[in-house]
Formats: sequence, C-alpha cells, structure tokens
Amino acid sequence: MRIKDLEIFLDLLKSKSPTQTAERFSITQPNVSMIVKRLENLIGVRLFERIGKKLMPTSRALFLGGMWLEVVQGYYASLKNLESINTQEIIGELNIVATHTISEYFLPRIIFEFAKAYKKVKLKLQTSNAKECFDLVKSGKVDLAFIEGKISPQYAKSEGLISEMLHTDSLIVVSNDFILASRTRSIQDLLDRTWILREYGSEQRKCFLNALAKQGVEIPISLELNCTVAIKNLVIYQGALSIFSEIAIKEELENKVLFPIKVKNLSLEHHFYSLKRQSQLHNEILVKFEEYVLDYHL
Repeated sequence: MRIKDLEIFLDLLKSKSPTQTAERFSITQPNVSMIVKRLENLIGVRLFERIGKKLMPTSRALFLGGMWLEVVQGYYASLKNLESINTQEIIGELNIVATHTISEYFLPRIIFEFAKAYKKVKLKLQTSNAKECFDLVKSGKVDLAFIEGKISPQYAKSEGLISEMLHTDSLIVVSNDFILASRTRSIQDLLDRTWILREYGSEQRKCFLNALAKQGVEIPISLELNCTVAIKNLVIYQGALSIFSEIAIKEELENKVLFPIKVKNLSLEHHFYSLKRQSQLHNEILVKFEEYVLDYHL
C-alpha cells in the first residue's frame, strides 16, 4: 500500500468522480480504477458502488477514510519534522590540527566556506608537524587532524584511529631560473646550489631526502625554516632551490615566478590524510565538515 494510493482514495471519497480525481493527480481514469481495485483486493471488501457516473463510498470506505486520513497526515508531518531537523542550525565547536602546507594552502578556503554556511560553529585550527598532529588527535585534544605523508589504514587502526586519503599532490623542485628549469636535470647537477628545506620533522623534507637516499645522494642544506612563505621568498628573490608541495606554489607557477625543475629518476607523490579517533562520539559538526573537505576540488 502506497501513500499515493491512499491520497487518491481520499480524494475520490470527496469527489466521487474518477475523472476529477485523475485530473488532480495527473493520471488516467483507468489508473484510478486500478488503484481502487488494488485496495479492495487488499482489504477484501467493496469500497465504492457505481451510481450513474458517480462512485458512492460504502460505509466501510468511509470508516477506512478516517483512519487513512490520519496515516497520510502523519506521514507528511513526519517529513516536515525531518526537514526541520536537517535544516536546524548547528551550534558548537570543532578543533582541528594540520601540518603546515595543509593548514596554509588546503584548508583555508574550506574553513571559510564552512563558516559562512554554519555561522554558529566555532572552528579552531592550529598548525603542527606530523608527529604532533598525530599525538593531538590520538590523545583527544583535537577532533580532527590533517597530515601530509603516508599513513596506511592498518597502522591508523592499530593506533585507534581512522585515516582517509583526501588528496594526492606532487613534490616539486623549483627555482626562479627558467633556464635552469628548461630541461631535465640530474640531482648531481644541482648539488652546488643553495638549498633551503623545511625543518626536521617535516613530511615534505622526509619524503624528499628519503627518495634521494635511495639513489645514494645527499644534498647540502644551507638553511632550514619552518615557514613555507619564507622559503618561497628566498627561492624567488635570492635564487635558492627548494622543494614544495605543488598546491603551495600553484599561483607562482601559473604566474611564471617559479619554475619546476624536472629531476631525473625523481617522481614524488605526496598525500594528504585526515585522522580521527575510532572511539569518537557522533559529532554532527565533524560529519558536516568532513563532507565539505571531501567535496572540495582544487
């Protein structure tokens, strides 16, 4: 039995005309007759008697009409309440931690759009290295962490966490010298350059140096900084070399301020992951924010 069938039946009780009921529901008169027949078969009694061009409801039909009207009204009332729940304003706080590149270049626009949509939600974002992010979410001091690098679901599970890969990026060696970047270089060609890398503990640095170590290469590091913007400025204005996540230098690459150097036998994928506790209680704000992150397109 469908709600639509009950609505048609109730309308027919009033109109007593299959033609008028069919017009109101944008169906054919035979369809109205078929629905009546289906209801009669279901309950095992006649519901209408034909008198001339009209269908007159039986006493049983009038009795059922009162009951089924409550069913239909209750159905639509429940839909209205559900809609009210779904559109109810969310109030609360969400604490997030992220590694530097994600905090500076991936999350800001998402947080801005989320804040516009949910004006009574307070978002707190702090920036830390990967280990600190991991420890903060694991200890329950933050609700959600975003980390660069590589985290297997098995490892996350063993630590009581749930991981989800959100974005795949590339690590790129860059320079302000378009001539240097005009052809593929070997890493040996670049060893005499001034290299500036992120601080110890940075996943970008770790990924890059591990890849070079597999080739038996060690680069001279002239300076270590924990600020991507500062490193970027030194590469642009002082001619240093560094490695960046592509998302961090997207604008500079487009504006031809920085140039990617293709290095032989060096291809580095870089992943962004979210982390939350397996024991995390249901948090509607967290669920909504995760949806925003997953729907975000760079």
